[in-house]
Amino acid sequence: MSLRNALVRVIEDGGAQLPADLDDHMSLIQSGILDSTALFELTLWVEDHVAPGTDLTTFDLAEEWDTIAKLLAFVERHAQRA
Repeated sequence: MSLRNALVRVIEDGGAQLPADLDDHMSLIQSGILDSTALFELTLWVEDHVAPGTDLTTFDLAEEWDTIAKLLAFVERHAQRA
């Protein structure tokens, strides 16, 4: 499974209703697609599987996680440091 597909799956599993026309640059947080439950599930996934030890409180997640493209960039950037 690709990283993008795993990311979309965890977002959907968190209860977010992704639109059929979702693209990698569509707003997820600012648009309200990601609610607090979906964002929490996403945070757990990032912490546990992609960037263990990364202090997520030091980032503006509303900005850095607002799109699939930004999320993928964040994950790739921080997974390289781990």
